[in-house]
Amino acid sequence: MQISKDVVIQLAKLLISDGKLINSESNSIENSVECAKKCREWLHEQKIDDILEFVDLVGQHWSKNFQEKIGANSSHIKNFLSKEYLSKKLDIALHGDRYSLDKFVDLDDPDLLFHAQPRGISCHWIAGNVDILGIFSIIQALITKNISIIKTPSNYELLVEMLMSIEKINTEKISGKQILKCFEVIYIEKTDIENQKRLSNSADIRIAWGGHDAIESIMALPRNLFVEDIIYGPKYSYIIIDEESLKKNQKEISQKIALDVSTFDQYACSSPHTIFIKTTDEKLISNFSESLAQAMDDVKRIMLPKSKESEEKSKEIISTRLEYEIKGKVISSENLDWTVIVSDDEGFANPTFSRVIHVRPFKEDKMVLKDSRKIQSIGISLDGKDRFDLIDRITFLGGDRCPSLGKMSFFDSPWDGMFSMDRMIRWITTYK
Repeated sequence: MQISKDVVIQLAKLLISDGKLINSESNSIENSVECAKKCREWLHEQKIDDILEFVDLVGQHWSKNFQEKIGANSSHIKNFLSKEYLSKKLDIALHGDRYSLDKFVDLDDPDLLFHAQPRGISCHWIAGNVDILGIFSIIQALITKNISIIKTPSNYELLVEMLMSIEKINTEKISGKQILKCFEVIYIEKTDIENQKRLSNSADIRIAWGGHDAIESIMALPRNLFVEDIIYGPKYSYIIIDEESLKKNQKEISQKIALDVSTFDQYACSSPHTIFIKTTDEKLISNFSESLAQAMDDVKRIMLPKSKESEEKSKEIISTRLEYEIKGKVISSENLDWTVIVSDDEGFANPTFSRVIHVRPFKEDKMVLKDSRKIQSIGISLDGKDRFDLIDRITFLGGDRCPSLGKMSFFDSPWDGMFSMDRMIRWITTYK
Protein backbone atom coordinates (compact mmCIF):
# COMPACT_ATOMS: atom_id res chain seq x y z
CA MET A 1 0.00 0.00 0.00
CA GLN A 2 1.43 3.35 -1.03
CA ILE A 3 1.03 6.15 1.52
CA SER A 4 0.22 9.62 0.26
CA LYS A 5 2.87 12.25 0.82
CA ASP A 6 0.19 14.35 2.51
CA VAL A 7 -0.27 11.81 5.33
CA VAL A 8 1.76 12.65 8.43
CA ILE A 9 3.08 9.45 10.02
CA GLN A 10 2.76 9.72 13.80
CA LEU A 11 4.29 7.36 16.29
CA ALA A 12 2.49 5.83 19.23
CA LYS A 13 4.39 5.64 22.51
CA LEU A 14 4.59 2.20 24.08
CA LEU A 15 4.61 2.52 27.87
CA ILE A 16 4.17 -1.08 29.05
CA SER A 17 4.62 -4.05 26.72
CA ASP A 18 5.20 -7.75 27.31
CA GLY A 19 5.27 -7.10 31.06
CA LYS A 20 8.07 -4.52 30.82
CA LEU A 21 8.29 -0.74 31.20
CA ILE A 22 9.16 0.44 27.69
CA ASN A 23 8.49 4.17 27.17
CA SER A 24 9.61 4.21 23.56
CA GLU A 25 8.02 5.26 20.29
CA SER A 26 6.60 2.68 17.91
CA ASN A 27 4.87 2.77 14.55
CA SER A 28 3.17 -0.58 15.03
CA ILE A 29 -0.03 -1.06 17.03
CA GLU A 30 -0.05 -4.57 15.59
CA ASN A 31 3.04 -5.48 17.67
CA SER A 32 1.15 -4.60 20.84
CA VAL A 33 -1.82 -6.66 19.70
CA GLU A 34 0.35 -9.70 19.01
CA CYS A 35 2.14 -9.26 22.34
CA ALA A 36 -1.15 -9.19 24.20
CA LYS A 37 -2.55 -12.20 22.34
CA LYS A 38 0.26 -14.39 23.68
CA CYS A 39 -1.38 -14.23 27.13
CA ARG A 40 -4.90 -15.16 26.09
CA GLU A 41 -4.61 -18.92 26.59
CA TRP A 42 -2.72 -18.57 29.87
CA LEU A 43 -5.33 -16.21 31.33
CA HIS A 44 -8.17 -18.45 30.11
CA GLU A 45 -6.68 -21.40 32.01
CA GLN A 46 -6.55 -19.58 35.36
CA LYS A 47 -9.32 -20.31 37.87
CA ILE A 48 -11.53 -17.36 38.70
CA ASP A 49 -11.01 -17.72 42.45
CA ASP A 50 -7.23 -17.59 41.94
CA ILE A 51 -7.56 -14.42 39.83
CA LEU A 52 -9.80 -12.83 42.47
CA GLU A 53 -7.32 -13.71 45.21
CA PHE A 54 -4.58 -11.98 43.23
CA VAL A 55 -6.73 -8.89 42.53
CA ASP A 56 -7.54 -8.68 46.25
CA LEU A 57 -3.82 -8.26 46.98
CA VAL A 58 -3.53 -5.68 44.20
CA GLY A 59 -6.29 -3.62 45.81
CA GLN A 60 -4.59 -3.77 49.20
CA HIS A 61 -1.23 -2.80 47.65
CA TRP A 62 -2.64 0.14 45.68
CA SER A 63 -4.63 1.46 48.63
CA LYS A 64 -1.60 1.32 50.92
CA ASN A 65 1.14 2.53 48.58
CA PHE A 66 -0.74 5.03 46.39
CA GLN A 67 -3.10 6.51 48.96
CA GLU A 68 -1.70 10.04 48.70
CA LYS A 69 -1.71 10.05 44.89
CA ILE A 70 -5.14 8.45 44.50
CA GLY A 71 -6.79 10.54 47.19
CA ALA A 72 -10.29 9.93 48.53
CA ASN A 73 -10.89 6.93 46.27
CA SER A 74 -8.00 4.84 47.66
CA SER A 75 -10.15 3.07 50.25
CA HIS A 76 -12.86 2.47 47.66
CA ILE A 77 -10.34 0.83 45.31
CA LYS A 78 -9.37 -1.54 48.13
CA ASN A 79 -13.00 -2.38 48.86
CA PHE A 80 -14.01 -2.79 45.22
CA LEU A 81 -11.03 -5.03 44.42
CA SER A 82 -11.56 -7.28 47.44
CA LYS A 83 -12.26 -10.93 46.65
CA GLU A 84 -15.46 -10.89 48.69
CA TYR A 85 -16.89 -7.86 46.87
CA LEU A 86 -15.91 -8.90 43.34
CA SER A 87 -17.14 -12.47 43.92
CA LYS A 88 -20.55 -11.08 44.80
CA LYS A 89 -20.59 -8.67 41.84
CA LEU A 90 -19.47 -11.36 39.40
CA ASP A 91 -22.16 -13.74 40.64
CA ILE A 92 -24.82 -11.07 40.08
CA ALA A 93 -23.50 -9.99 36.66
CA LEU A 94 -23.05 -13.53 35.38
CA HIS A 95 -26.56 -14.68 36.19
CA GLY A 96 -25.78 -16.24 39.54
CA ASP A 97 -22.56 -18.21 39.04
CA ARG A 98 -19.05 -16.77 38.53
CA TYR A 99 -17.72 -20.29 37.97
CA SER A 100 -19.24 -20.11 34.50
CA LEU A 101 -15.92 -18.42 33.67
CA ASP A 102 -14.14 -21.72 34.43
CA LYS A 103 -16.57 -24.37 33.14
CA PHE A 104 -20.11 -25.19 32.03
CA VAL A 105 -22.57 -24.57 34.86
CA ASP A 106 -26.26 -25.17 35.53
CA LEU A 107 -28.27 -21.91 35.64
CA ASP A 108 -31.61 -23.68 36.21
CA ASP A 109 -32.50 -24.07 32.56
CA PRO A 110 -34.16 -27.49 32.11
CA ASP A 111 -32.18 -28.27 28.96
CA LEU A 112 -28.98 -26.22 28.80
CA LEU A 113 -25.63 -25.68 30.52
CA PHE A 114 -23.83 -22.33 30.23
CA HIS A 115 -20.19 -21.25 29.93
CA ALA A 116 -18.88 -17.64 29.89
CA GLN A 117 -16.02 -17.24 27.40
CA PRO A 118 -13.94 -14.03 27.26
CA ARG A 119 -14.42 -11.91 24.15
CA GLY A 120 -10.66 -11.49 23.65
CA ILE A 121 -8.94 -8.11 23.34
CA SER A 122 -10.43 -5.23 25.33
CA CYS A 123 -9.24 -1.78 24.25
CA HIS A 124 -9.66 0.99 26.82
CA TRP A 125 -9.74 4.71 26.00
CA ILE A 126 -9.08 6.34 29.40
CA ALA A 127 -10.18 9.94 30.04
CA GLY A 128 -7.57 12.33 31.45
CA ASN A 129 -9.80 14.06 33.99
CA VAL A 130 -10.85 10.80 35.69
CA ASP A 131 -7.87 8.59 34.89
CA ILE A 132 -8.18 6.54 38.11
CA LEU A 133 -11.69 5.40 37.13
CA GLY A 134 -10.09 3.57 34.21
CA ILE A 135 -8.63 1.13 36.73
CA PHE A 136 -12.11 -0.32 37.26
CA SER A 137 -12.72 -1.24 33.62
CA ILE A 138 -9.21 -2.69 33.38
CA ILE A 139 -9.77 -4.93 36.41
CA GLN A 140 -13.22 -5.98 35.19
CA ALA A 141 -11.66 -7.03 31.89
CA LEU A 142 -9.00 -9.03 33.73
CA ILE A 143 -11.42 -10.96 35.96
CA THR A 144 -13.55 -11.85 32.93
CA LYS A 145 -10.30 -13.23 31.44
CA ASN A 146 -9.88 -10.62 28.68
CA ILE A 147 -6.51 -9.12 27.86
CA SER A 148 -6.27 -5.32 27.67
CA ILE A 149 -4.71 -2.71 25.45
CA ILE A 150 -4.96 0.57 27.32
CA LYS A 151 -4.81 3.92 25.53
CA THR A 152 -3.82 6.32 28.28
CA PRO A 153 -4.41 10.06 28.55
CA SER A 154 -1.42 12.40 28.44
CA ASN A 155 -1.19 12.35 32.25
CA TYR A 156 -0.36 8.64 32.26
CA GLU A 157 2.34 8.56 34.95
CA LEU A 158 0.17 7.40 37.88
CA LEU A 159 -1.66 4.74 35.87
CA VAL A 160 1.61 3.32 34.54
CA GLU A 161 3.18 3.36 38.01
CA MET A 162 0.20 1.53 39.52
CA LEU A 163 0.14 -1.13 36.80
CA MET A 164 3.90 -1.71 36.96
CA SER A 165 3.66 -2.29 40.71
CA ILE A 166 1.65 -5.44 39.96
CA GLU A 167 4.85 -7.31 39.09
CA LYS A 168 5.81 -7.26 42.80
CA ILE A 169 2.64 -9.11 43.83
CA ASN A 170 2.48 -12.90 43.86
CA THR A 171 0.17 -15.58 45.17
CA GLU A 172 0.70 -19.31 45.37
CA LYS A 173 -1.02 -19.76 42.00
CA ILE A 174 -0.38 -16.53 40.08
CA SER A 175 2.71 -14.44 39.35
CA GLY A 176 2.45 -10.67 39.08
CA LYS A 177 4.94 -10.67 36.22
CA GLN A 178 2.65 -12.97 34.25
CA ILE A 179 -0.45 -10.89 34.99
CA LEU A 180 1.36 -7.73 33.89
CA LYS A 181 1.81 -9.30 30.46
CA CYS A 182 -1.97 -9.21 30.09
CA PHE A 183 -1.79 -5.39 29.79
CA GLU A 184 -0.34 -3.43 26.89
CA VAL A 185 -0.26 0.29 27.69
CA ILE A 186 0.12 2.85 24.94
CA TYR A 187 -0.16 6.61 24.44
CA ILE A 188 -1.56 7.90 21.15
CA GLU A 189 -1.99 11.57 20.31
CA LYS A 190 -5.58 12.75 19.74
CA THR A 191 -4.61 13.82 16.23
CA ASP A 192 -3.14 10.40 15.39
CA ILE A 193 -6.19 9.02 13.60
CA GLU A 194 -4.35 6.23 11.80
CA ASN A 195 -3.11 4.57 14.98
CA GLN A 196 -6.51 5.14 16.62
CA LYS A 197 -8.10 3.26 13.72
CA ARG A 198 -5.64 0.39 14.09
CA LEU A 199 -6.35 0.17 17.79
CA SER A 200 -10.10 0.18 17.22
CA ASN A 201 -9.90 -2.46 14.51
CA SER A 202 -8.00 -4.78 16.86
CA ALA A 203 -10.67 -4.71 19.57
CA ASP A 204 -13.20 -7.35 20.55
CA ILE A 205 -14.41 -4.94 23.24
CA ARG A 206 -14.10 -1.15 23.04
CA ILE A 207 -14.36 0.59 26.42
CA ALA A 208 -14.50 4.36 26.22
CA TRP A 209 -14.40 6.91 29.04
CA GLY A 210 -14.83 10.61 28.32
CA GLY A 211 -16.84 13.63 27.30
CA HIS A 212 -19.20 14.05 24.36
CA ASP A 213 -16.60 14.92 21.70
CA ALA A 214 -14.16 12.20 22.81
CA ILE A 215 -16.86 9.50 22.82
CA GLU A 216 -18.19 10.54 19.42
CA SER A 217 -14.71 10.41 17.89
CA ILE A 218 -14.07 6.94 19.33
CA MET A 219 -17.43 5.61 18.15
CA ALA A 220 -16.72 6.94 14.65
CA LEU A 221 -13.57 4.83 14.34
CA PRO A 222 -13.78 1.72 12.12
CA ARG A 223 -14.40 -1.45 14.09
CA ASN A 224 -14.83 -5.18 13.91
CA LEU A 225 -18.43 -6.11 13.04
CA PHE A 226 -18.81 -8.16 16.23
CA VAL A 227 -17.15 -5.77 18.68
CA GLU A 228 -18.92 -4.97 21.97
CA ASP A 229 -18.95 -1.26 22.85
CA ILE A 230 -19.09 -0.22 26.52
CA ILE A 231 -19.52 3.54 26.85
CA TYR A 232 -18.86 5.46 30.06
CA GLY A 233 -19.82 8.73 28.49
CA PRO A 234 -20.91 12.25 29.35
CA LYS A 235 -23.74 12.20 31.87
CA TYR A 236 -25.28 14.48 34.47
CA SER A 237 -25.84 13.76 38.16
CA TYR A 238 -27.86 15.47 40.86
CA ILE A 239 -29.18 15.08 44.42
CA ILE A 240 -32.62 15.00 46.05
CA ILE A 241 -33.05 15.63 49.80
CA ASP A 242 -36.34 15.79 51.67
CA GLU A 243 -37.27 17.95 54.62
CA GLU A 244 -37.30 15.07 57.11
CA SER A 245 -33.71 14.11 56.29
CA LEU A 246 -32.41 17.65 56.68
CA LYS A 247 -34.11 18.15 60.02
CA LYS A 248 -32.47 14.98 61.34
CA ASN A 249 -29.00 15.04 59.77
CA GLN A 250 -28.19 18.41 58.18
CA LYS A 251 -24.51 18.49 59.17
CA GLU A 252 -23.79 14.89 58.12
CA ILE A 253 -25.65 15.35 54.83
CA SER A 254 -23.65 18.52 54.12
CA GLN A 255 -20.35 16.76 54.76
CA LYS A 256 -21.22 13.84 52.50
CA ILE A 257 -22.36 16.08 49.66
CA ALA A 258 -19.21 18.20 49.93
CA LEU A 259 -17.18 15.04 49.41
CA ASP A 260 -19.29 14.01 46.40
CA VAL A 261 -18.88 17.47 44.85
CA SER A 262 -15.14 17.78 45.53
CA THR A 263 -14.04 14.31 44.37
CA PHE A 264 -12.80 14.68 40.77
CA ASP A 265 -13.80 18.40 40.98
CA GLN A 266 -17.17 17.40 39.40
CA TYR A 267 -15.56 16.22 36.16
CA ALA A 268 -16.73 12.63 36.67
CA CYS A 269 -20.19 11.87 35.28
CA SER A 270 -21.28 10.72 38.77
CA SER A 271 -20.50 14.11 40.34
CA PRO A 272 -23.57 16.16 41.36
CA HIS A 273 -24.21 19.65 39.98
CA THR A 274 -27.67 20.40 41.39
CA ILE A 275 -29.19 19.70 44.81
CA PHE A 276 -32.99 19.69 44.96
CA ILE A 277 -34.58 20.24 48.38
CA LYS A 278 -38.06 18.72 48.81
CA THR A 279 -39.48 21.42 51.10
CA THR A 280 -41.34 24.73 51.07
CA ASP A 281 -39.40 25.98 54.09
CA GLU A 282 -37.08 28.69 52.74
CA LYS A 283 -35.28 29.01 56.09
CA LEU A 284 -34.42 25.30 55.99
CA ILE A 285 -32.91 25.72 52.53
CA SER A 286 -30.93 28.75 53.68
CA ASN A 287 -29.57 26.97 56.76
CA PHE A 288 -28.62 23.92 54.73
CA SER A 289 -26.77 26.08 52.17
CA GLU A 290 -24.68 27.68 54.91
CA SER A 291 -23.94 24.24 56.35
CA LEU A 292 -22.94 22.94 52.90
CA ALA A 293 -20.63 25.93 52.35
CA GLN A 294 -18.83 25.20 55.62
CA ALA A 295 -18.49 21.53 54.66
CA MET A 296 -17.10 22.47 51.21
CA ASP A 297 -14.45 24.58 52.89
CA ASP A 298 -13.60 21.81 55.37
CA VAL A 299 -13.18 19.21 52.62
CA LYS A 300 -10.94 21.56 50.65
CA ARG A 301 -8.71 22.32 53.66
CA ILE A 302 -8.54 18.88 55.25
CA MET A 303 -9.08 16.21 52.59
CA LEU A 304 -9.06 17.33 48.97
CA PRO A 305 -7.01 20.44 48.12
CA LYS A 306 -8.06 21.87 44.79
CA SER A 307 -5.81 22.27 41.78
CA LYS A 308 -5.56 25.70 40.20
CA GLU A 309 -8.15 26.37 37.50
CA SER A 310 -7.32 27.37 33.96
CA GLU A 311 -7.84 31.01 33.06
CA GLU A 312 -10.88 30.08 30.99
CA LYS A 313 -12.48 28.11 33.84
CA SER A 314 -11.75 30.95 36.30
CA LYS A 315 -13.63 33.38 34.07
CA GLU A 316 -16.57 30.96 33.82
CA ILE A 317 -16.80 30.59 37.62
CA ILE A 318 -16.67 34.36 38.11
CA SER A 319 -19.34 34.87 35.45
CA THR A 320 -21.63 32.26 37.08
CA ARG A 321 -21.18 33.89 40.49
CA LEU A 322 -22.03 37.34 39.10
CA GLU A 323 -25.16 36.01 37.38
CA TYR A 324 -26.56 34.48 40.56
CA GLU A 325 -25.60 37.35 42.83
CA ILE A 326 -28.31 39.21 40.91
CA LYS A 327 -31.02 36.53 40.83
CA GLY A 328 -30.16 34.35 43.82
CA LYS A 329 -27.64 33.96 46.63
CA VAL A 330 -23.97 33.03 46.32
CA ILE A 331 -21.85 31.62 49.16
CA SER A 332 -18.27 31.08 48.13
CA SER A 333 -14.64 30.89 49.12
CA GLU A 334 -12.59 34.08 48.85
CA ASN A 335 -10.78 32.55 45.91
CA LEU A 336 -12.35 30.18 43.35
CA ASP A 337 -12.03 26.95 45.35
CA TRP A 338 -15.76 26.33 45.83
CA THR A 339 -19.13 27.96 45.20
CA VAL A 340 -22.62 27.28 46.60
CA ILE A 341 -25.44 28.93 44.63
CA VAL A 342 -29.01 29.16 45.98
CA SER A 343 -31.84 30.13 43.64
CA ASP A 344 -35.49 29.52 42.74
CA ASP A 345 -34.54 28.41 39.23
CA GLU A 346 -36.29 25.27 38.05
CA GLY A 347 -34.75 22.13 36.62
CA PHE A 348 -31.11 21.20 36.27
CA ALA A 349 -28.39 23.85 36.50
CA ASN A 350 -25.92 24.01 33.64
CA PRO A 351 -22.72 22.42 34.93
CA THR A 352 -19.84 24.79 35.61
CA PHE A 353 -17.73 22.00 37.17
CA SER A 354 -14.81 22.92 39.45
CA ARG A 355 -16.81 22.62 42.71
CA VAL A 356 -19.74 24.84 41.76
CA ILE A 357 -22.95 23.39 43.23
CA HIS A 358 -26.52 24.72 42.87
CA VAL A 359 -29.25 24.39 45.53
CA ARG A 360 -32.83 24.59 44.20
CA PRO A 361 -36.39 23.73 45.25
CA PHE A 362 -37.63 20.30 44.17
CA LYS A 363 -40.33 20.39 41.49
CA GLU A 364 -40.93 16.86 40.31
CA ASP A 365 -42.73 17.70 37.08
CA LYS A 366 -39.71 19.62 35.82
CA MET A 367 -37.60 16.45 35.96
CA VAL A 368 -39.93 13.49 35.50
CA LEU A 369 -41.38 14.75 32.23
CA LYS A 370 -37.96 15.04 30.61
CA ASP A 371 -36.79 11.88 28.86
CA SER A 372 -33.02 11.99 29.40
CA ARG A 373 -30.57 9.11 29.21
CA LYS A 374 -27.93 11.68 30.09
CA ILE A 375 -28.79 11.35 33.79
CA GLN A 376 -26.38 9.02 35.58
CA SER A 377 -26.42 9.23 39.39
CA ILE A 378 -29.17 10.64 41.60
CA GLY A 379 -27.89 11.00 45.15
CA ILE A 380 -30.74 10.25 47.53
CA SER A 381 -31.54 11.24 51.11
CA LEU A 382 -35.25 10.58 51.54
CA ASP A 383 -36.99 9.63 54.77
CA GLY A 384 -40.52 9.90 53.43
CA LYS A 385 -42.76 6.86 52.88
CA ASP A 386 -42.89 7.51 49.13
CA ARG A 387 -39.16 6.98 48.66
CA PHE A 388 -39.34 4.00 46.28
CA ASP A 389 -42.32 5.39 44.38
CA LEU A 390 -40.46 8.65 43.82
CA ILE A 391 -37.29 6.87 42.70
CA ASP A 392 -39.35 4.76 40.27
CA ARG A 393 -40.98 7.85 38.76
CA ILE A 394 -37.82 9.90 38.31
CA THR A 395 -35.74 6.99 36.89
CA PHE A 396 -38.41 5.80 34.44
CA LEU A 397 -37.14 8.27 31.85
CA GLY A 398 -33.58 8.85 33.04
CA GLY A 399 -31.08 7.94 35.74
CA ASP A 400 -29.00 4.81 36.23
CA ARG A 401 -28.36 4.63 39.97
CA CYS A 402 -29.54 6.21 43.22
CA PRO A 403 -26.64 5.88 45.67
CA SER A 404 -26.59 7.18 49.21
CA LEU A 405 -24.85 10.50 49.75
CA GLY A 406 -21.08 10.40 50.18
CA LYS A 407 -20.81 7.45 47.76
CA MET A 408 -21.80 9.02 44.46
CA SER A 409 -18.26 8.80 43.05
CA PHE A 410 -17.77 5.17 44.14
CA PHE A 411 -17.63 2.96 41.06
CA ASP A 412 -20.00 0.02 41.27
CA SER A 413 -21.57 -2.76 39.24
CA PRO A 414 -23.89 -2.11 37.50
CA TRP A 415 -22.63 1.26 36.22
CA ASP A 416 -24.29 3.51 33.65
CA GLY A 417 -27.25 1.13 33.74
CA MET A 418 -25.36 -1.99 32.65
CA PHE A 419 -23.55 -5.00 34.04
CA SER A 420 -20.32 -4.41 32.12
CA MET A 421 -18.79 -7.75 33.10
CA ASP A 422 -21.69 -9.59 31.46
CA ARG A 423 -20.97 -7.66 28.26
CA MET A 424 -17.28 -8.60 28.38
CA ILE A 425 -18.06 -12.29 27.84
CA ARG A 426 -19.89 -14.48 25.30
CA TRP A 427 -22.40 -17.03 26.56
CA ILE A 428 -21.84 -20.56 25.25
CA THR A 429 -24.56 -23.20 25.66
CA THR A 430 -24.69 -26.95 25.33
CA TYR A 431 -27.29 -29.57 26.21
CA LYS A 432 -27.29 -31.31 29.59
